[in-house]
Amino acid sequence: MQPEPQRRDWTVPVVVGVVVLVVALVVCLGGAAAAYLLTRTDPVAAPSASPSPTPSPVAVLPSPAPASPARCLIGQWRETSYTASADIFGVNVQLTGAGTLLDYRANGTLVTVDKVTRKGTRNGDRYEVIHSGSSRLNYEADEELINYSNAVTTGTSTWKINGSVRERQKMTTSITPDRYTCRGDRLRLYGDGYSIEAERILPPGRPV
Repeated sequence: MQPEPQRRDWTVPVVVGVVVLVVALVVCLGGAAAAYLLTRTDPVAAPSASPSPTPSPVAVLPSPAPASPARCLIGQWRETSYTASADIFGVNVQLTGAGTLLDYRANGTLVTVDKVTRKGTRNGDRYEVIHSGSSRLNYEADEELINYSNAVTTGTSTWKINGSVRERQKMTTSITPDRYTCRGDRLRLYGDGYSIEAERILPPGRPV
């Protein structure tokens, strides 16, 4: 006779399995929550707008004042036009020409160099006045007038009529005041019966 098999009690294994399952679920849920918290990124706050730098005030330089006429006068000039009425042996002749060099210096000295011929015609006759020499004078200028003094002249003046020499004598220069205008590189001297225009002689390298 075979022995009868014993009946097993399954209560304990079932309870243990349930407990293990619950623990496993808790562990899984905890791990998932931790992973979520670790991988979630906090929203980045938008950077606040930096204040625009206030532009530095730009210094405005005053425009240079134009040179006064007397200061403008200082420099070397080349005569470009000469017109004057002259009494030549009792005949009033309108003479024209160009070429005298004028040097108005800052120390109040004027030096002129004349290698010029003034020409005119009257009643069919041709008149020439030829100057060859130089002059040195003192001058004082205000806004409109140039006064001269202490003239010293060297050289000769020759008068011709119809090509023939009529007279030759030591060159002289007038100290009659000149009215004038001076703007930039243009100079005009004038008075009763005459007008002279000149251009400034620019130093080498200075733009025209």
